[in-house]
Amino acid sequence: MIAKHLGLPRTKGAEGFLAAIIIDALGSGLFVPFSLLYFHVAASLPLVNVGFALSTAAICTIPIVFLAGLLVDRFSARHIVIAAQVLQGCGVLGYLLVNNIFSLVVYASLALIGQRLFWSSYFVLIADLATKEERDRWYGLAGAAQSIGIGVGGLASGFLVASSGLIGYHLIVGVDALSFFLAALLLLFSLRKPGRQSSSQPQSTGYRLVLQDWPFLALTATNIIFAIGSMLLGIGIPLHLEALKVPVWVVGAIFAFNTVLLATIQTLIVRLLEPYRRTRILMLAGVLWSGWCLLCTLALAIPSVVLIPYLFGITCIYSLAELMHAPTSNALAAAASPEALRGRYLALFQFAWSIASILTPGLFTLLFAMNTSLPWLSAALLLLVASFALFLLERRLPTHAVRPSAMSADQERVG
Repeated sequence: MIAKHLGLPRTKGAEGFLAAIIIDALGSGLFVPFSLLYFHVAASLPLVNVGFALSTAAICTIPIVFLAGLLVDRFSARHIVIAAQVLQGCGVLGYLLVNNIFSLVVYASLALIGQRLFWSSYFVLIADLATKEERDRWYGLAGAAQSIGIGVGGLASGFLVASSGLIGYHLIVGVDALSFFLAALLLLFSLRKPGRQSSSQPQSTGYRLVLQDWPFLALTATNIIFAIGSMLLGIGIPLHLEALKVPVWVVGAIFAFNTVLLATIQTLIVRLLEPYRRTRILMLAGVLWSGWCLLCTLALAIPSVVLIPYLFGITCIYSLAELMHAPTSNALAAAASPEALRGRYLALFQFAWSIASILTPGLFTLLFAMNTSLPWLSAALLLLVASFALFLLERRLPTHAVRPSAMSADQERVG
């Protein structure tokens, strides 16, 4: 009963999956904060070259997203997630051998192939594990578990590097690689097999049927804008706080504060939102992000004596939008996808994040160089447009995807 009120789904048979999520996130939390510095300090590579090599690997592996969708529908999400974890582990383990740019591109490409396979199949696996009524809760719980792992890993990485120097850098890489292998083993031996194993849909159709579903394409397009909004905390806030001349520690403190909120109240927020339409929840998230962007602009006029509390206050608005958007958007996309083609549908939906990750850094820095308020005002307008577009799109999406609570009520009355 307590678990139900906290927004937790039924997890019987999926304990290994949850453990794998936390272990995976713990390893990533260890390495990601020092990913650039590792190659600079441990491999003695110039930072500019490191950035170029990682960007090259990222761009070259983008097509893997579409291959992943086909593989998921052919072999099942569970198998692809396991393969993705092994590939990521091998790639990260190879980082210990990097001593030039070429080897960095090779091992980074291997790790990124695994990463793109993972994110293109991971949300399908959750949809397969969860009942239709509990998908939002499962996506919420998975997000909270990842936040816990990343938060703990981030704290531990700082301690290891500060206390052990160069050895600490090698340790975080080794532990990150080990976390992927452990997660793969857990998924292989302890995860009950999901109900949907593979597709009977002819594979020759490729993405043709997906690309003919224009309401889903429009949903994916709006998610590009929402993904940009989600990325602005990590990309925009460090630059903005530097312009505001606040102490450097505030950046890390705001990130930690956001992580704590995601880890502690994600499932509760999902439970509170269950009676409402998923599209309306996403629209409200877009409006909240838009308001947060405007409040970031207003920070330029806030007196310095209250600026830091103000920044933490508006971070609550950003975090609430993220808490609403992440589980709801994935549950909506999964419910709007035909089961036999779910791998391809969700791979395309997750591709929105790849597009946003390419666009956001360049556009934000370009607009920020023109005027510190310009990127925030532009993002606020885009998010409002995306929210309104979702309102217009609502009637075109499957009813059971938009209003799962109504469908459940109908089923109960029939029963």
